[in-house]
Amino acid sequence: MLIADLKLSSRRHRRGEGKPPKLPKPILKLPYRRFPASMGFFSVGSKIYMVGGGVFTSDVKPIVSRRCYAFDTCDNLLEDGPPMHHEKMRPIVLGPLNGKFYVLGETLASGDLEEFDPKAKSWTCLPRLPTDLQDESVDPCFEYKRDDYEVHSYAIVENRLLFSTRKGTYAFDVISRKWESPSSWGSVVKLPCCEQSIFLDGLWYAFPSANRSGVSAYSFDWCKGFQESQELGVMRPSRHLKHEASEIMVPMGERTLIVVRAGFSHSSRRKCYVSFDMCRFTRKSSGKPKHPKVSRQYSTTYRMKGDLCELLGLSACLVI
Repeated sequence: MLIADLKLSSRRHRRGEGKPPKLPKPILKLPYRRFPASMGFFSVGSKIYMVGGGVFTSDVKPIVSRRCYAFDTCDNLLEDGPPMHHEKMRPIVLGPLNGKFYVLGETLASGDLEEFDPKAKSWTCLPRLPTDLQDESVDPCFEYKRDDYEVHSYAIVENRLLFSTRKGTYAFDVISRKWESPSSWGSVVKLPCCEQSIFLDGLWYAFPSANRSGVSAYSFDWCKGFQESQELGVMRPSRHLKHEASEIMVPMGERTLIVVRAGFSHSSRRKCYVSFDMCRFTRKSSGKPKHPKVSRQYSTTYRMKGDLCELLGLSACLVI
């Protein structure tokens, strides 16, 4: 876990006038022998919560975790938090929504959606999605059917958590605590984005697909679903990132988010870099739909050791 200085301009590095600085020393190390890998992250106040994940060993099925850790950035203190009820490998985190966070495993078929209340510091199991899956012992196609419910992308719309799968899009209403299928909406709602989406100032911002490096803005209504408003000019901030391995977005408050990318300068993967772009979006005064403009406030690029390329799977959260 590290802190990046977003005010460190990388223009000089993009013009080739110098090397990007080394990645800062981490403020917290989580040795893989003691902590799970591929955890989910979210922040509440000055604390960063880390949940789920698993321990990977060669030729052995991963040991999946339900543990929760809380790191206080004020005291630099790491402590155990309340454990989840179910183990989750590569958990999906949504929130905050009405002051609470929602954590799911990789597939809706697992039925392990849970709600975390930061005030009560407790987890609540939520109803599982009714599916056409049969018991594993009587259905040889069980694992194949589970893949139909693997979550590819997700979003928060009003009081609903939307999950896109190969089987279709499903929504969980956090108020009524009930699942909704597409047939109940009167229209087909598809999530056109890749993995996460960020809601800011009436629009949803997301990476359209794994093959497009830009950020797109989307409008939404229940009749038409998600409609692309504009592909924004949030491109690679550094010439060093020619081969990307991972990219995420982190909301920074009203109309501002950070785009974080990790990748390599060459296909050989010997030189690794991590870039940070702080972008601010403003709407034009005219036009339907209203298209946002984007301005890059701060940008910086760091380099890291080539033997750390396996760490380029990114996770991030904001502490205010």
